[in-house]
Parts: sequence; C-alpha cells; structure tokens
Amino acid sequence: MKYLRFVKIEHTLFSLPVVFAGTLLALRGNSLSIREFLWIVLAASMARAAGFGFNRILDAGIDVKNPRTKGREIPAGIISVKAAWAFTAATCLLFIFSASRLSMLCFYLSFIPLLLFFVYPFLKRQTMWCHLGLGLAWGIAPLGGWLAVSPQIRPLSNLLTVFLLSGFCALWVAGFDIVYALLDEEFDREHGIHSFPAALGSHQALRVARVFHFTGLLFLAALVSIAYGGVLSNVLFALAATLLAVSHFRVENEPLTPQLVNFAFFKINATLSFLIFFMVVSF
Repeated sequence: MKYLRFVKIEHTLFSLPVVFAGTLLALRGNSLSIREFLWIVLAASMARAAGFGFNRILDAGIDVKNPRTKGREIPAGIISVKAAWAFTAATCLLFIFSASRLSMLCFYLSFIPLLLFFVYPFLKRQTMWCHLGLGLAWGIAPLGGWLAVSPQIRPLSNLLTVFLLSGFCALWVAGFDIVYALLDEEFDREHGIHSFPAALGSHQALRVARVFHFTGLLFLAALVSIAYGGVLSNVLFALAATLLAVSHFRVENEPLTPQLVNFAFFKINATLSFLIFFMVVSF
C-alpha cells in the first residue's frame, strides 16, 4: 500500500480516460481487443507511476524542508531512496515492455515520456515555465493511446484530432499545475524553486492558468467541430468548460487551503477526464 500512496495511484482516474479517448479517436468505430485494452491500461498506469516516482525522488531533498510535504513517503522515512529508485525503475521497465507488446513504434517512442518525466523536476530549478513541461509530459497521453492501435499513421484529418486533444490536455495539466503551486508560493520563492506563483504572485499566476485553460478549451472546441460532434458532445464540452470555470471561481474567491486545491486538482480533474472520454465516445 505504501508504494501505491507513493505514486498516488488514485490519480490514474484522470489519466486513463484521456488515454482511451485517444484510442477511440484512432479506432473510429473499430473494435479494441481485450489484449490491447490490458496492455494500454498497464502501459498508462506504469508511465504515470514512473512520472510520480521521478518527481518524488528528485524532490525529496526539498520536500523534507516543506511543512506541507515532509510527511511524504521518502522524507518521512516510510520508503528509502534506494527502494524508491528500484520501484520507479520497475515501473519504467514495465511501461517499456507494455509498449513493446502493442507495437515496435510504441516501444521506440516509449522513451520520450520517460525522458519528459525525468526532466520536469529539474525544470522547476530553472524556469517558471516548468508547468508547460509537465503539461507536455502528460499531454501526450492521448497520443500514446492513439498510437497504441495506430502503428501506421492514419490520414491527416485523423491525426489532427488526437493532436487537438493532446493540446487541450497539455494546457489543462499546465494550468492546474499552476493552481497546485499556489500552496507553496512562499516556500518556493524562499528556496529557489521556480513557478508562476513564486515569480509573479498568486493573482497573476491565476491569470496565466486561466489563459492556459481557455486556450485549451479552444483546442477542445476545434476537436468537437472537426469530429462533427452532435448535441451530446457539445453538451459534454459545455460541462467541461463549466467545471473549469467553477474551479477557477472557487480558487480565486475562497481562502486557499489544501482541501480546496485538492477539490480543484483531483475531483475536478477526475470528473473532467471522464467528460472528455464520453465526449469522444459520442462522436
């Protein structure tokens, strides 16, 4: 259980639906085998676990100084750094193996997200634009789901749909990473960790998050238009936009607490990811 907590396994709730949304865009009415389904689930779960593992390990020296994060598994001594590296290495190997079982193209490309996950913690030491690095790392999830069943590149119009979905996901995650960083604004500023809140202050950082999310919604609207979405997909798009608006309204108008950010970061994201999945199902 401690390793499941270490990588926050519950966050799979908002990564798997968008991965399979990408898969559905590739299938276009064709069936998905049980074998493909299981390998995609394993690959997506292991990639996400590897990403969390890298971040937790490389941030352990910072987390131990932060009152908010010193209770995490490595700073608290629940998991040793050596054990954390072994676990993370195992998730990387399982991800690469799962990708290889889907296609050789997936195998060759599997090293890209792992590299992005590894680089992200270092970006936080260099630039406030690190949020876009995390967005890119998670934003390619739908593209991974698409490639899992599309070893051959499909027509340009089909490829465009998954790039629009990935663009939305990248900006969505980057925006929420800014919101999450609000909790550590003062700590990050004092310890040289780069983020929009630390560099610009909470008010301006939230403006940037709004811009990211609004631009992401434009990508999503373009996807609905290109996919000739009907009434249901438009309703689901409207609900997704409303959820993002509600999360911003609450964060900007209520006292900032871990509970509020958890609502915006986890509950909203999990719900939104399922809305995106069912929106793609409705195409």
